Amino acid sequence: MPHTLSGDQSAASQWTGYARFLLTQGDEARSLALAFPSPDHVLRAAETPMLRLWRRDVLESVDKAASLPPASWALPISDEDYSPLLAECSDAPCLLFGRGDASILTKPAIATVGSRQPSLDGCSLAEHFAHDLARAGFVIVSGLASGIDTAAHRGAIKAGGKTIAAVATGIDTTYPRSNRPLCEEIVENGAVVSQFLPASAPKKHHFPRRNRTLSGLSLATVVIEAGVPSGTLITATAAAEQGRDVFALPWSVNHRGGRGCLELLMDGALLALRPVDVIRAVNWSHPYIDAPEFDEAVFNDTVDPTALPGRGGNDAFDGLLAAMGDGYHSAEDLATALSLDIRVVNQTLAQLEIDGQLTRQGQAYWTRARN
Repeated sequence: MPHTLSGDQSAASQWTGYARFLLTQGDEARSLALAFPSPDHVLRAAETPMLRLWRRDVLESVDKAASLPPASWALPISDEDYSPLLAECSDAPCLLFGRGDASILTKPAIATVGSRQPSLDGCSLAEHFAHDLARAGFVIVSGLASGIDTAAHRGAIKAGGKTIAAVATGIDTTYPRSNRPLCEEIVENGAVVSQFLPASAPKKHHFPRRNRTLSGLSLATVVIEAGVPSGTLITATAAAEQGRDVFALPWSVNHRGGRGCLELLMDGALLALRPVDVIRAVNWSHPYIDAPEFDEAVFNDTVDPTALPGRGGNDAFDGLLAAMGDGYHSAEDLATALSLDIRVVNQTLAQLEIDGQLTRQGQAYWTRARN
């Protein structure tokens, strides 16, 4: 059972100190966490120089720990609710902080990841894959980033399924800030987990470590859309190193945002055209994870182009070009998906056409110019 931290300043402080010490112990951290699975075990243990240091961290963290948000907990690697898939990994975090339902960490999960600046087709496919995989009984794991991650979490929630956000910050920090409402939805429909201390900011070196945790939680990783280079490819590499299946969607060679997927396929990733391709190919050899039951007949493998999730963009030009992908889109679709005023979209499309970056198809649709 996870250890509740919400509303208990003392418990939050002790677990923060416990985690802080483990983070300094390198290769010894896992054996220490198994020998002393909670702050209480540390405080009650016989006196040794190392334990004196650990007790100091546990006790002195009282004035440093902030109040944690509702539904917060700590889950050591020794706990029965710790993910058995993640525990197999040699670099698994010794302690996870989290919010929401910790029990779903033991359920069959599939990671769905991709670009922070996806095309409209990429967003639609991410939601479609996550939706159908969630309906089949899988927990959807992603990273709460903008773009593909956001669409994947939303797809799982819309399907009435469960989703896990593995984040590169403390559980009391949301990155990006625009995803705070989504974060709370995930807490209600799954869990948010972090291997980092509360109040941790999104530091650059956190993301590769988070990516390994994300893939470690999952039976397989599905790469929806990825450029070259990208953090998504780091996640895919981690999954392969952990012995997990990696799937990638095929994109046109003209779509720069999908070249990472093509490289993965050339390197041996499994081809995913539909969600059922992933379900059929997942390796069910794990002794602690039971396959969910699903009926293939209920799946609708067509993507609804009118159900595109919204995505914020910083710059109208870059946002529109990224969103175009290799498809054909109307100004109205682009304005809706990017949450931009239709007048801004029309002006930007006209300028990009003048610059030779877009071409008009008929009266209503646009596509990227072929180089």
